[in-house]
Amino acid sequence: MTPHPPPPDTAGPAGSNNASEWSPTWPPRQNTPLPTVTLVVTMRDEQDYMRLAFAAHQPRHRRITVHPTPLAGTGPYLAHDLIRALGKHLPLPDKDHGLPAWATNTNRSWCITAAWILTLGISHLTICRAHRLSTGQWEQLLALSARTGIRLTLLCNGPIPLTTLSLLDTIDHRLLDNRQAAAAHWCPPPHPRHPAGYPWWQHRAPFLPREDDLQFRMPPQPLKPAAVVFTPSSLPPGPIPALPLPGPHQDDVHPHAVQIADRIHTRIAHPVHAACVAVAALTGYNSQQIKALHTQPSNGLPELPPWTTVLMDAARQLAALRGHPDAPNPLSVPPWEHADIDQALHACRLRPTPPTRRLRTPSAHVARTKTVDQLRGRPIA
Repeated sequence: MTPHPPPPDTAGPAGSNNASEWSPTWPPRQNTPLPTVTLVVTMRDEQDYMRLAFAAHQPRHRRITVHPTPLAGTGPYLAHDLIRALGKHLPLPDKDHGLPAWATNTNRSWCITAAWILTLGISHLTICRAHRLSTGQWEQLLALSARTGIRLTLLCNGPIPLTTLSLLDTIDHRLLDNRQAAAAHWCPPPHPRHPAGYPWWQHRAPFLPREDDLQFRMPPQPLKPAAVVFTPSSLPPGPIPALPLPGPHQDDVHPHAVQIADRIHTRIAHPVHAACVAVAALTGYNSQQIKALHTQPSNGLPELPPWTTVLMDAARQLAALRGHPDAPNPLSVPPWEHADIDQALHACRLRPTPPTRRLRTPSAHVARTKTVDQLRGRPIA
C-alpha cells in the first residue's frame, strides 16, 4: 500500500498514539513550572512601546520580538511567525498554492518552533499586539514557555478580551503600564551571553531565492553509504569556527561552503529537512540512503563541518518533542516528505551530479555485436 501524508492537525503515523508527544495545549502535559509572564499594557497604542519592543529583537543575545501577521487567524500561523523571527523561512507554495503537510499542521508547526528555540537557546520572546490574539493562541504561547523555559512578554496595545483576562488568573504574571518600566524590562543585559552556535542572525542568503543564484552540484551519490553517528553536541554554544572548504570527496564546481550553509540555514524551516539537505550536499546521499544511515556499518564517512551541528541538534530536539528522544536516526523521514526535501534542495540551488557513465568492456561490446548480428541474420565469424 502506498503511504499517504497525515491530514492537517493530526499527529500522523510517527507518533499519533505516543503519550509523550508534546502538544502546544494549556495546561501542558508535563509538570514544568511556567516562568512569570510579563504584560506591557498601553491602551492608546503608543508607538514608543512598539519601538521599545522592536529594539528588544536582538537574536545574538537570544531575544526575539514577533509582530503577528494581521488577520492571520488561528491554526499554525502564529508558530510560522515565530519561525520567521528565528531566521527561518517556510517553503514557497507549490503551483496549486499548497504547502507541505507539516506547515498546515498546528502541532507540527509548534513542535518545529520549540525545537529551534531549544537548540538556539532563545531565552526571551516578545509578542506585539497580543490583545488581538485569541485565547487559544495565548494558551499555545504559555505551553511553549512551559516546555522551553522561554520568558514571555506580551505587549497589549488595546483592551484585553474578557476570556483572556480570565486566563491570567491561573498563571503567575506581572503588569507594566508605564514607559519607564517597559524600557527597563526590555533593556538588554549589561553582560550579554555569547552568541548562539552559529551566526544565524547574519544570513547573507536572500529569500526569496533569486533566479540568478549560483547553482552548486552535489557530490556523486555513493552506492554504499556510510553511517553517521547521531550524538548530541558536547560543546557549549559559542562562536563558530571558520568553515572548512569542501573536502576532496566533493565536486570541484562548488567550493563556496559558506554560501551553501547560509542558504540551508535561511531557506529551510523544518530542522530535519535542513539537516537532510546538509548531509545530501556534503555526501551526495539521497533521501532513502539518509533514512537508512543508522543500519549501515561505518566505512569512513567524512567528518561533517561545524555548521551542520546545530541542524543535527535541532533534529534531535524535534524527535524528542515528538516522543522519540532515543531515535537511532533523527533524520529518518517518511516517504511522503522526500518531495519536500527535493523542494528544499531546489530552493538552495543544489543539483545532483549526473551518474558517471561506465565504460563498456571489450568482451561486453563483442557480445552485443554478436547478438545484433544474430538478430539481423548475418553469419557470425
